[in-house]
Amino acid sequence: MRIRRGLGSRRLTCGCVAGIYETYRDETVTILDAKSPACLDGDHVAGNLLPVAMNPDAPQPFSSSDR
Repeated sequence: MRIRRGLGSRRLTCGCVAGIYETYRDETVTILDAKSPACLDGDHVAGNLLPVAMNPDAPQPFSSSDR
């Protein structure tokens, strides 16, 4: 995955900082930019992708219940 440009960032409730980026495939991804020393979430590792749920600006996947 190659990042085209940054779209923004936000501080999560745990204190970590997540960046929202656009890729060259026109996807929007959220990446943990900085882990807070106070964060207790073991899944928060700087540089890792965060779930779509952490990025409300990202298009949500289509589900069969949306019909």
